Amino acid sequence: MLIVASNPSKFIQGYSEQFERAFLENLRRSHTTKRVSAHVVYNEYIRDKHHVHMNATRWTTLSGFVQYLGKTGKCVVDETEKGWFIQYINNDPVAMARQEELKRKHQALLDHEERNRRFIQAQVKEAHAKFGQGNGVDDDRPAPLHQPRVDKVTLSLKPKTSSEAKVSKVVVQPAFGQHAVNAEEEKAPPPPSKGGKRSAMDEIMAEETSKRQRRDEDEERVNRLDYWIDQGLIVKVMDKQVGDGAYYKQKGVVLRVLDKYVAEVRMLETRDVLRVDQDDLETVIPVVGGTVRIVNGLGRGALATLLSIDEGAYSAAVQITSGSKK
Repeated sequence: MLIVASNPSKFIQGYSEQFERAFLENLRRSHTTKRVSAHVVYNEYIRDKHHVHMNATRWTTLSGFVQYLGKTGKCVVDETEKGWFIQYINNDPVAMARQEELKRKHQALLDHEERNRRFIQAQVKEAHAKFGQGNGVDDDRPAPLHQPRVDKVTLSLKPKTSSEAKVSKVVVQPAFGQHAVNAEEEKAPPPPSKGGKRSAMDEIMAEETSKRQRRDEDEERVNRLDYWIDQGLIVKVMDKQVGDGAYYKQKGVVLRVLDKYVAEVRMLETRDVLRVDQDDLETVIPVVGGTVRIVNGLGRGALATLLSIDEGAYSAAVQITSGSKK
């Protein structure tokens, strides 16, 4: 007693550190990052016969200790009608470093897509500037079919009857080896015949289409991975062993991703926080018109609008609204 009385602050500080360390270790081991009542954790802690009593620390009440953990950023705390609730914050440097590495890779992928998009836009702009109107682009195209027919009409010495119009069409058809086109078809330039010369614009468009297909195939291979979970996704628990079946087919939101394959999920109904492997989860499909995120393959990470669902084929049609593919 005399030793304690001679320097009480030193002993109180030491007991406070021991109490805090043991309390947080029990919270981390027993409840991980789940939201749980502070009284439940405290009752579990005092079961240890060798525990440090709170009256030996600088905290006089459990609520004061809980508020201290919240202010120092060691736990997420909130007060309800049922008392204080507490949630452990995992500040493991290894886990945080992995999460930062995933964010950097995702940002690098987005930057690559943006560079590709700008490159394509620059090529299209250059093609328009080089082969636009007034530069003779139409000179390389085959003459439309309506030109010979117009010449015959202009050279006629008498009004053309309907029967003569039919004869005129018959004369034109063998000359080009094709049937006469109607008014709507004449608006678009006909495709080049076999062995015909392609225009420079046609070649550029064909080359751009081929490049785009190759880029899509490359992006599909790069983005087709064996992990798909991402922060912010709404998922559904599909394993009855999770929580002894208490969370089976219950929905939650992914708070963060651990080691690529494990999701930290906050359940929407109970507000509990679980760590679940991606094999025990599935995505939740909204109603038609809702917003979805592409989680694998071409367009991975992009947002899209759900247009239709084919349940028989286990597929859906979407319209991408973000990223380089919109």
